[in-house]
Amino acid sequence: MPVALIRFVACLIVAVGLYCIIPAEKKIGLWGALLFGILALVNVLKATKKLTIDPQEKIIIHKNNILNNEVTYRFEEFEQFYVLTGKYLFITMDSTAFFIFNQKGKEKKVPIAVGLFGSKKVQNVINEVSDIMNISEK
Repeated sequence: MPVALIRFVACLIVAVGLYCIIPAEKKIGLWGALLFGILALVNVLKATKKLTIDPQEKIIIHKNNILNNEVTYRFEEFEQFYVLTGKYLFITMDSTAFFIFNQKGKEKKVPIAVGLFGSKKVQNVINEVSDIMNISEK
């Protein structure tokens, strides 16, 4: 949620900046501000994401945003964790941890956590989720 809120604020700042800096006669400022306003709204939706792990029922409930329905995954369908990192030059810009589930022969990726400027936070989340799910590394 904090990453989505940071991106929301950044998009709003860029939208206001474009609208204020570019003269009104040039419509590109308005269009750019609208584009970044839409990106800000997308990030607000991302802030409404919900992930619930119920170790008693052995299920994970995932809701991507308030516009989507909840999806339930069973611990038995879990295959592995996956970490995707984005690097620029030699600096890790962000990393995202995913659950990988096998539902009826289809691979489903469910995001768990996003970390900026490193992958240590994401690894800590994976360790905590592993403990909650009571699984060992595969």
